[in-house]
Formats: sequence, structure tokens, C-alpha cells
Amino acid sequence: MAHEINTYFGRQDAWHGLGTVTGEYLTWADLCAHGLNFGVEKHQLIDHNGHLVPVWGTFRTDTNGFLGAVGERYEIIHHSTGFELIDELVAAQNGAHYETAGALRGGAVIWGLVDLQLPLRVGNDVSENYLLFFTSHDGSCAHTYGLTSVRVVCANTLRMAMSTKRANLLNVRHTKNAKERLEKAHQALVVCGAEIRGLEEKLTFLAERMMTKPTTLSLLDRLFPKTGMEDGREVSSARRENILVEILENYESNDRNAFPEQRGTAYSMLNAITSYVDHSRSSRAGEAGRYESAVFGQGNRLKSQALEVLLEGAQGLPAKPHVVTSLPGPSLLDQVLANTPD
Repeated sequence: MAHEINTYFGRQDAWHGLGTVTGEYLTWADLCAHGLNFGVEKHQLIDHNGHLVPVWGTFRTDTNGFLGAVGERYEIIHHSTGFELIDELVAAQNGAHYETAGALRGGAVIWGLVDLQLPLRVGNDVSENYLLFFTSHDGSCAHTYGLTSVRVVCANTLRMAMSTKRANLLNVRHTKNAKERLEKAHQALVVCGAEIRGLEEKLTFLAERMMTKPTTLSLLDRLFPKTGMEDGREVSSARRENILVEILENYESNDRNAFPEQRGTAYSMLNAITSYVDHSRSSRAGEAGRYESAVFGQGNRLKSQALEVLLEGAQGLPAKPHVVTSLPGPSLLDQVLANTPD
């Protein structure tokens, strides 16, 4: 399946130059004017002999473009339903509105980011937080709400894993009771602030813990496993080595030492990984494919796993000393690990 951003527009600079910069927050009516107002229909498919087959498909009504194959029970919930709900929820919240929006794969996936104006702070390091809405018309995902944090200093993104109870309220499947579940989503959206504060506490804790060599090696092995050979050996490929070098150079750079107090911490390691995923990770579809992966796909899962693994091991890491001395400049893999305490 092709990874392509077909429509992208935002208030500020679009992702790595993709799409259109509007210069202002947008409403659902504005999004329609930018091309998100197309309808969607479901039809049973036919074979090459003209006979109906037990498979249905979704299509755009403006272009007749095929969006995806779905089941007989699949019911279309137009993306406007989610956008209109968000408009109602955030209209009175100090002007918070759509920061960016777009369509992926010809309209199969539609998404929007709402500026919640609820910053997250790790010391002087600030991240802006957004309510992410996305849905699909090809059966690939439910009508879903979540939270995304964007770090101001480097534009790294991090999706927040909401608690199961709250996440269930914010996920609406494409079935006949979806309208009722959309109404219940009102109750869950008001807890966004609490979720952001919870993530802030976790990241602040990581910023108070120093990485060790064993923890660094364990983390990288879990995120980027070696290749198993038939004789039982595990081999690190050249591509894997290059990835590890890039991440560890990011870690040692510490975002060009924008926040010296973060150097050597588990939080700095998390930022090194998110920076790699968002800005360097290779994609066959270029910048557009990297964006889709970083926010919705494998890249997002990699960042979430990194956060999970770091939080899992952080209790056993040494606390950050009051004064942290500077480490040497960037180096290759062995040199970086040599400068990481045991």
C-alpha cells in the first residue's frame, strides 16, 4: 500500500515543507474548503465476469476513487462527525482549534490536530500538546482520539498512551452504535489535561535518571534486535549498526546541548530515539512516508516502545547528580558506549 500524504495543511510550517501553510487556526468549514469535504459510499464489488462477490469497497463520491475493501457489516461514519464533535468540544477553550489536518492515501485516512494550549514542561523544556483525531474509510483503524506532544526545541513528536478506560471512550468503531459512542466521547475528552500532567511526571522522572551502559545496550537490543542465524548466533547488520550510531550521536549531542541538565539522562535517550524516527528514519516514500509512520505507523510504535522500556528500567537507574559534567563530542558506537557509565 502506498504511503502518501495527499492533502496536508497547517497553521505553521508544514512537516518538512510538505503541504500548505495557512497561517491561522482552522474550523471544520475551513478544512472542507481545503479538500476534506468529499463523501464516501460503500458498494459490493464484482469480479471480472461482472458477478457480485462477498466483498465490499468504499469509494470517494467526488472522484469515484477506491479507498479500500471492507466487510458487509462495515458502516461508514463520515469523518465530518469527528471534526464537528471536536469543534463543539474545543470552541470555548481559549481559541484552541485545528493546528494541522490532512488526508492520507487518497482519503483512506483523515486526521486533524487540535491545539489544546496545555503545555508540558520538563524543567525549561517545553512541549506543546494536541488532541489528535483520525479515522479511516478503508477499515484500517477506528474513529479515534488521542494525544500528541510536540517538543518545541526540535519538533519531535510523542503519542501518549492513554489509560485503558479513557482510551476505550475515545475509540469509536464503525458499527451501528457508533453515534452513541461518539456522544460518550464528550466525557473522555475533558481528561486530556490529566493525561498530559501524567506524561509530564513520567518524563520529569526520566530526566532525573542517568543512563548506564547495560541499560543502553539492553534498550537498543530490544528496539533493534540482532538478526538470528541458523547456527544460533545473533549478528548485527551494517544497517542496524548505522541506526545505533545515529541514535547514540543524537544522545551525545543532547539536541546540541539545548538543555545541559538533560545530558546523559534517560529523557535525553528518549529524545535521541524520537529524533531519529521523526527526522532521519528511512522511508521508501520519503518525507511523506516518514511522517505517516512517525505519527500513525511503525515509527510511532517504536517511540512508544522506547518510552515504555525506559520507564520500565528507570527505577533501577542512578539518580542524576546535582552537577553533571560534559561528555566528549560525538563519536562512533564503541566510543559512545565507552563514555556511558556502567
